[in-house]
Amino acid sequence: MTRLRFKKLWLISETTRAARSIEFHTNRTLLVGRNHTGKSTVVKHVFRTLGCETKGKSDRWDSLAISVLEFELDGKQYTAYRKANVYALRDDDNASIRVTTSYPEWAAIMAGIFDFRLMLPTHQETLAQATPPYLFLPYYLDQDGSWLQQWNSFDKLSQFANWKKPLAAYVTGQRPNGYYLAKFEESKAKTLLNQLNQELGVVQSALSRVRKTLPRPAVRLDANAFKQEITDLLRTSTLLKTEQESLRKKAFDCAAQRESLSSQIAMARDALRDLEGDLKYLTESKTEQAITCPTCGTSHESGFPVRLELIDDAVTLRKVISELEGEHRKYEEQLADIYGKINRIKRKSLDIEKTLQTKKGMLRLQDVVDSQSSEVIRSAFAKDMDSLKRQLAAQEKIATDAKFKVSQFDLPERTKAINEFYSERMELFASELGVPDLREDVKKRPDASISASGSALPRSLLAYQFAVLHTAKEKGDAKHFPVIIDSPNQQGQDADHLKQMLQFIVKRTPSDQQLILAVEDRPSEFNFDGQVVELTTPFGLLEADQYDLACEELRDMVVAVEAGINQRLANSRIGSIDSEEDID
Repeated sequence: MTRLRFKKLWLISETTRAARSIEFHTNRTLLVGRNHTGKSTVVKHVFRTLGCETKGKSDRWDSLAISVLEFELDGKQYTAYRKANVYALRDDDNASIRVTTSYPEWAAIMAGIFDFRLMLPTHQETLAQATPPYLFLPYYLDQDGSWLQQWNSFDKLSQFANWKKPLAAYVTGQRPNGYYLAKFEESKAKTLLNQLNQELGVVQSALSRVRKTLPRPAVRLDANAFKQEITDLLRTSTLLKTEQESLRKKAFDCAAQRESLSSQIAMARDALRDLEGDLKYLTESKTEQAITCPTCGTSHESGFPVRLELIDDAVTLRKVISELEGEHRKYEEQLADIYGKINRIKRKSLDIEKTLQTKKGMLRLQDVVDSQSSEVIRSAFAKDMDSLKRQLAAQEKIATDAKFKVSQFDLPERTKAINEFYSERMELFASELGVPDLREDVKKRPDASISASGSALPRSLLAYQFAVLHTAKEKGDAKHFPVIIDSPNQQGQDADHLKQMLQFIVKRTPSDQQLILAVEDRPSEFNFDGQVVELTTPFGLLEADQYDLACEELRDMVVAVEAGINQRLANSRIGSIDSEEDID
């Protein structure tokens, strides 16, 4: 059983120097706020911090804002961090931290701590590890997509092909973790089997062609073909050298840009430091006397407008510094990539030189080659084919064993029992929400598609989501995750239906699973036993007076993340320096 509870969320904008932190109740949290007060921003960033791309974007929101989520998983404390494409996860029990800018690496980290082994079909007809959105889809109803279509809470879900049916099977327990691990092993075994068969076919075809070209026992080296091979190798070597010189120029230009940005960042930081010093002086000054500029001699009034201008300039400078640092990091990564390419070219050139030496040796041994009989060649081919056939036999056994393991999870009686449980819950919940006219397949199978119109659609989707949720809890792999529902008042729900939906959510959320519910208004006579967080200021979710406190609370985390990023860049630079030394 995997039990997850969200504890606290921080949102910080370094650009506007504003922040907000929200602590979630152990069992029930109600977020109340009208449009644009930030309730959806809060719930979206819970999942965004964990690596999900949520729907709906706001032009007013700082795209470089930091989000940090503190959560408890099976009694262990963790803190997740995200800023743009920088992800980090800290194990709070031992203070170890993993930092990455690679989304596949982050997805692997999430799959590891949550024991999430769902494998989904790719568009290349292979299987790949499902990413974090597919882990949280059953537990989140988003206001921008979930009330129109099932399994529609996140963006960028089209990375996999035909994923909804296997996801429903995984969540409801028809296909547990073990099935997908066995299926992945079977897929790997089949791929290796196909590769070996293709390799054996190539060897057999090559032997057939060689036999046709051996009218006499002796084998002679084709001098013209040999000469052409040498010419081709030399031409390739020349092209590689040309490409290497081009990359060296790009590396020089990139390094120049990087140093220029470093200078700009330093100047901007100096200017910001001066501005903050002026602002501090004006703020602490007890008089309103005029101030004379030491550069031009102009007299300035030391009043509130001056301080306001300095504050605006400081905000602008911080944003400029953040943008310059982003550009500087981009050139760091580009430079590392260029050095990597230069090193690969160097290795290719060395391989060509070795090949040329081998070819020269072959030419000197031509008399030996001429003396070889066709029987020797046939023997060499036969040896290769025997080896491949032995590998094929071993791989066929592995594939057969993997297929058998997969078949152990195909239990029709279990699938039938799961579908019956789902059907019973679906009919019950549809009745409680006043949507009895559902198609028969929707009532009987969790992989069926919901189709309804008007205000009945959100209630049908809510009934479906909770039927799946209850089935997952009863029959699945027991992931007790928080249930997060945003703005159920969609598609013109009247007051009675809205109250019916809210009461249903509270009543039917399992008592051992956390509930975070976001609503525009709290209806009268709607009893909510838990914490209520009211958001009242349009476009004012983040507050300036919370910035310093949030920075202090997260100081150790931010320092650890920056150290992790610097270490990754340092490792990249070491690789680049090694490449330069190899080339020199």
